[in-house]
Amino acid sequence: MKIIKNMLMSYLTVIMILALLPAFLITNDISLIEEMISSMNR
Repeated sequence: MKIIKNMLMSYLTVIMILALLPAFLITNDISLIEEMISSMNR
């Protein structure tokens, strides 16, 4: 049972990482775009 639980936990962590990665990428892209706009306005 412990092995199965560990496998489930590893799968859940991978799913969470895959679900969170796009959000991090989107936020990073938005911040980079905002920085570019602010530098252009200067």
